[in-house]
Amino acid sequence: MAERTGRARLGYDRARVLLDKYAGLDLHRLRHSAATHLGEAEIPLRLIMGKTRHKNPRTAMRYVKPGAEAIAKVTEVLAPRRRTH
Repeated sequence: MAERTGRARLGYDRARVLLDKYAGLDLHRLRHSAATHLGEAEIPLRLIMGKTRHKNPRTAMRYVKPGAEAIAKVTEVLAPRRRTH
């Protein structure tokens, strides 16, 4: 159960309008970037879903796009080991 603070909660739609108007930021892009950073940090999809409040893993996966560094790390795992002698 959420803690009561006596303050009104700022909804997603209102936050989106305010961020665009006063900061020139796109809330959807910020959300996408945050999920992408979590994915690149190898945070499990379930935790990313909890943070973004997605119920369907397929929907959450749209936000989790591995960057070049993450792809290079996976490629290293698949690369044959080099001989040391």
